[in-house]
This record gives sequence, C-alpha cells and structure tokens, in this order.
Amino acid sequence: MATYNGEKYLRQQLDSILSQTYRNFQLYISDDCSTDATRNVIQTYVERYPEKITYTVNKNNRGFIKNFENLLYDCSEEYIAFADQDDIWQSNKLEILMDAMSELESSKPDSASLVHSDLSLIDQNDNTLHKSYFQFRKYKLKSSQDIGHILGPCGVMGNTLLINKKLREIVLPFPDTLDVHDYWIAIHAELFGQRKTLHTQLVKYRIHSDNYSNNTESLHTHNKKKYFSRDIRLPYLDTHRKYFLPLILKKTTSQNDRRRIEAFLEYLDFQSPRLKMYSNLIKYSLVKRDALFRVKLLFKILFTKRYNT
Repeated sequence: MATYNGEKYLRQQLDSILSQTYRNFQLYISDDCSTDATRNVIQTYVERYPEKITYTVNKNNRGFIKNFENLLYDCSEEYIAFADQDDIWQSNKLEILMDAMSELESSKPDSASLVHSDLSLIDQNDNTLHKSYFQFRKYKLKSSQDIGHILGPCGVMGNTLLINKKLREIVLPFPDTLDVHDYWIAIHAELFGQRKTLHTQLVKYRIHSDNYSNNTESLHTHNKKKYFSRDIRLPYLDTHRKYFLPLILKKTTSQNDRRRIEAFLEYLDFQSPRLKMYSNLIKYSLVKRDALFRVKLLFKILFTKRYNT
C-alpha cells in the first residue's frame, strides 16, 4: 500500500485488509511524506499488528508511481497484491485471488502471472454508484490473450492486482515516463506472461475528488457521453503511453504483437491518415468493443483538425 494524505478513508481500508479470510500475508506500507494525520493512523495499526505490518516513510515525496515501485523492490514474497489507501476490500478478496493464481499457475508454473478482478464503485459516503466497473466502462476483456484491449482500454485496475514474483522481476524498473503503474504491469503480463480476469467485484473502489485516475469529475463527464463535443478528448492521447510503449516494442518478438503496438503508436502520434488510424484501432481491438462508441469515435477522429498532447 502506497499512502499520501489519506487519513480520511485509511482506517476503513486497513480494517478491510487486516480482516481478510486469507491470513498468510504481510502488509507493506510506504508513506510518501504525508502532511496530514496519515502517519499517525498507520502508526496506531503498526502498534496493534506489529507482526503483520512493515512500515516505511520516504525521505522525500516521490509520487505514487515511484512509491509503488519502491514497495515492489522491498517485497521478496512469491505473490504481491496492490492496495490503494481509500478503497474497501471484500473480506475474501485475497483468498479468491490466491485460488485463481494457483489455478492459473497450474498450467504454466514458470510463467509471469497476473490475476485481477472487477470492482464496484462507491462514493465518499460508501454509497454504491455502480455495481460493476467493467459494465460501467463497457469493458469486454477476453479470457484468452487480448493484446489490443490491454493496449487500449486495458481494464486491469491496480487495486485488484495479484502478481507473482516472476512478473515482478520483468516489470522492474519502472520507466521515468510512466504515468500509471497498473497499465505497465498489465502489458507485460499480456505480452510475456499470462492473465486471469475475474468478473467478481472484490473491491469497493472509492470515487472522490482526490482520485488520480478516476474521480468525481471524470465520472460525471463519462456519464454525459458528449462524444460529439469539440472539447472531448480523443481516447488515450492525453496519456504518456507514446513515451514508454516503444520500450515494450523493443522487447516484443511476436510479429503480430509488434503490429498491434506499432498501429497503436501511429494513432498516439496522430500524424497518419485518419481512416488508416481508425481502421487499425478497430482491426486490432484497440478501442472498446461497443458499436455506438466506435461510430462516434470515427466522427471524432475525422473532424479533429489537429491534436496536440
């Protein structure tokens, strides 16, 4: 768990983790120089559960990505789950993830492996906003290898992740240009390992104004669905993907996988002919498998004169 100024919801999350039905775990917490009462909250739990919690404080504020990277370096366990500071875990989350990991590794025991799940969305008062994050985002991730979907929509959320040590070894170090760590991890698993997707909601994902990847404002904008608005941003172009995906491309040996990554990079550069870009997005499943969205996306691509990122 990487923490920073999370005192408001932290106790609920810590209680949900420490009351898991699966008990054989160690909780690593790294605080990124919080200025609120976060460290005081953590310290009370360290005193109550000294055998369960390993706690460190960064000397300087490094940002949440570097904070998670440091935690990955610190962990020597065979399996690693990621936790955000403001969610609530279902009591059997770890048990279900570990069972799924065992099943996944039974076929390919030497493979870099990742298990993740669906989530429900809650607000700052624990009220349910949506029962399924997958359904809300219209993600239709295949159970088999699905490179295009992972490159584009993805849907692998860090707060649901369980990875094995082999995957940890190939995702480190994180590139300096990385803007989200779960995307980086998911791509490595899809290209060089294996993934298992669970459609059970194992995390209550809290949406509030301080979320980094999804917050109340972005959720509100998503609900409006103003696909034809001139102000709407084309998908993925405001991310850092075009800066670090070339690093993935260098490591990719499969020609089919390389073509998908190259097609996606052409779109992210937004300099190729518009119909070619759109055709490749559809051909390689680099956008959501939703017919209405794809029609509206075509209009957005065709009528965007120039796109600056």
